[in-house]
Amino acid sequence: MVLAFVDTIPLDTFPKPPSEVTPYVFLAVAPYEVKADFVSPGTRTDLGLTFRSENPSQSTAEMEAMIRGAGTACGYTLYNMQKILEQNRNTTFVVDVFTYVFVAMISLIAVANVFNTISTNIRLRRRELAMLRSIGMSDRDFRKMMSFECILYGARTLFLGLPMAGILSWLIYRWMVWGGAEIDFMFPWDSMGISVLGVFLVVFVTMLYAVNRIRKENIIDALRDDMT
Repeated sequence: MVLAFVDTIPLDTFPKPPSEVTPYVFLAVAPYEVKADFVSPGTRTDLGLTFRSENPSQSTAEMEAMIRGAGTACGYTLYNMQKILEQNRNTTFVVDVFTYVFVAMISLIAVANVFNTISTNIRLRRRELAMLRSIGMSDRDFRKMMSFECILYGARTLFLGLPMAGILSWLIYRWMVWGGAEIDFMFPWDSMGISVLGVFLVVFVTMLYAVNRIRKENIIDALRDDMT
């Protein structure tokens, strides 16, 4: 007898309950006449058939009626793969929608908090900034100072946020592995990079907005208002 090994899996591989799923599967495809040469004593054997249909729901109902009408006593399971795939797609869609909406809301709240905090901080420093401009600080030096503060704010935030994000990602990975998932941990470098760029962009735009409002104010009026 000659065996030919291939690296493909037939489309009619039957699903198994989670408790019976093993990490490695050896699948042998051979004529039914030589089944005794492959099956060892005590080995469980699963038999089944796969059908293609243009109307899977109707075909499934008809097969169910035929099996019940035949009075089959042995255990069997009838799968409608299209229904299973459709349920998986619907579940994935719902999870994606909730995830994206949640992330968008959290991002908007974070941006609003950053904008409000930095703007309020700049407004409270009106007198300090007006005094610096009144003693001869040029606009170029003023922009340099505010840019340095922008970098300082962003770096301080990332110094705490990035390690926490990495730890949470690893904990989520461990939770998924504990739940039975067979995945490898991949550090989210792309997400971290986007987060870094987003933080500096939000801080820079907020700082630019607040500083432009301060620059448009009259220095004397700013000093007089704070002194009164």
